[in-house]
Amino acid sequence: MGSCSGGEVKAGLAGKKRKGTKLEVFSGRAGRANAAIFEVLAKESPQTIKQILKKITKYEGLQETYYASLTKRLRNLVEIGLIEEIKPDQKGAPASYKLCVKAVLAMVLEENSMQSIFNKATNNQAAHILLTVLNVLLPEKDK
Repeated sequence: MGSCSGGEVKAGLAGKKRKGTKLEVFSGRAGRANAAIFEVLAKESPQTIKQILKKITKYEGLQETYYASLTKRLRNLVEIGLIEEIKPDQKGAPASYKLCVKAVLAMVLEENSMQSIFNKATNNQAAHILLTVLNVLLPEKDK
């Protein structure tokens, strides 16, 4: 599996009180825009900037979003590995964007408390979660 996912994810982050872990990617005005972008891309991926802009301007507080602002926001999300830019095959065609697995993880963590995940996990699932978390937290040994 690649680093990005084109699969469908339950959306519901933009403009909604969250019960999960508060992540920086969803903080402030940029965070509201990020949540809207993630929801739009979770429902249908990949999409061009124009397609994304048309949809996110329907969200409360994002009606006045400019094309240039969205371009800058998308570039930032690409740089931090939350969305992937898909270069067009034809010259002059617009690039499109899709969510990366890390963005889906952010959406899941934002929607679910760690306590809820802990309570729902079986021993086998808890072992997988623990191994993954330790793999992220423990420093790699020199190769």
